[in-house]
Amino acid sequence: MSGTLDHKKLMASWQKGDRDAGDKLFAKIHRELRQIAAAKLAQEHSSSLSTGDLINEAVIKISRLTELEFMNKAHILALASRIMRQILVDHARAKGRDKRQHQKVTLITNIAEWKEPVALTELDLLLDELKEIDPQRADIVEMRFFGGMSIADIAVVLDISEATVNRRWAATRAWLHDRLSE
Repeated sequence: MSGTLDHKKLMASWQKGDRDAGDKLFAKIHRELRQIAAAKLAQEHSSSLSTGDLINEAVIKISRLTELEFMNKAHILALASRIMRQILVDHARAKGRDKRQHQKVTLITNIAEWKEPVALTELDLLLDELKEIDPQRADIVEMRFFGGMSIADIAVVLDISEATVNRRWAATRAWLHDRLSE
């Protein structure tokens, strides 16, 4: 529990302008951020971003946020995962606008039950659609697929049981497979 309070205090101090607190906070969660970034970049043949670039861009974006209350490390990681996803989507869209680039940017997740590559921009559109239908299921996909977060961590962030996360992940995964195969 003291680790949770420590993360929360560091985040609050950092949001008030204490750069040392921010440095300490991100030093404590750097390993997890690296895992999230690596999962996002795995098998990204056309991405010019490195793991470090993705982490740095995410930290910069998080540093610009104000008045967010983080309950624990899982919440911080969930936010980082969401921001990294958006960075990759923006990067893929920018590459898509470049007439000289004709490669499709894809993401291969490290989640064992997802086997085939997915076009990142197509998945982003589906997530926007899913947010309209059920925002919580979209959050689960974002944290699990993009962030590689565990079912337990997702349950903590969403304040629901692990069994509920498992059921919703399975149903949403089936919906995504169906929509992506159209």
